[in-house]
Amino acid sequence: MDGDIIGIIDDAKEKALNNQDLERNVLRRFLELDPFSKECQYLGETARDVARKTLGNKGRVGSSIGVDLRPCTMNCKFCSLGDKWGLVRDNYDMPPEQIIEIIKNLTSKGFHQFTLRTTEFYSLDDLCVLSKKVRSSVKGSYILTVNTGELTTDDANRLYDAGFNAAYHTVRLGEGKDTPFDPEVRINTMRAISKSNLKLSCGLDPIGVEHTNEEILDKLELFRSLNPMAICTMKRINVKGTPFENVPEIDNMRHAQIAAIIRMASGGRNMVAAHPANLQALKWGANHISVETGANPRDSDSYMHSNDTFGHEEAVRMIHDAGYELGVSEDFKRIAPY
Repeated sequence: MDGDIIGIIDDAKEKALNNQDLERNVLRRFLELDPFSKECQYLGETARDVARKTLGNKGRVGSSIGVDLRPCTMNCKFCSLGDKWGLVRDNYDMPPEQIIEIIKNLTSKGFHQFTLRTTEFYSLDDLCVLSKKVRSSVKGSYILTVNTGELTTDDANRLYDAGFNAAYHTVRLGEGKDTPFDPEVRINTMRAISKSNLKLSCGLDPIGVEHTNEEILDKLELFRSLNPMAICTMKRINVKGTPFENVPEIDNMRHAQIAAIIRMASGGRNMVAAHPANLQALKWGANHISVETGANPRDSDSYMHSNDTFGHEEAVRMIHDAGYELGVSEDFKRIAPY
């Protein structure tokens, strides 16, 4: 192995264990590694050790629930809900009773992190009503995260008062090119959430083969400035019928490499998620994966169904296969107090 890069990884580990920021040029060196090289394997194993030592070797399985399904006029090129692609033609809202039953069933089994995911223009009032119904019907200690459209700080505080603990929002790779959104609008929402009572969760997504190391580094520097409770690494799924259908996807090793780099850059300051669930990413420092139910912008199947191919039992096995213990809500309150 290259002794120079091994020394850089070892030095970075000491900083990560003390929650110190790594310099951009160090992160660039890590991104330039061949994901299949021995040096990258060493980086991944080092990142996993950082997760072990800073997070008590605890992993988490989240549950992401697609609340509504409808064609979206924003037509982001990677999203199956785009009106132009014609993959989704109907409007559907999952009944609150079904959402409540899903969360009630999963909390009874020890799961404690739930994301309610909506389309871009879902009503803020309806979201508040839904959250209040969930909280009144499902007691206990669990994190309720919202993933919806643009928000002001006042909007975010309304959601907090209604029962949400956190919000997922990000400026995506290819924003303004593969989407019609102004990147600054997305960043402003992230800043608004950070200034609110909600905790911010964000993500490096959707990662495609065309995204450069410099683009990735720009996003990581932005995320670090906002001190999120979680950073997700999301591989782009190139759905048939969307403009990306014939573009290759990044492989799981590159996905895992990026997760390892985010762990090294974050130390124990936040959760690092890998989506779709990727065992190699967990073995290289990610400590959160999610199971999806309902509407999904990465699927051409428009039915509001549970994910039949990857469920909670399989997710728990994957956490254990990566050497983690499955954490309970109390294990993560240092990162995500609620």
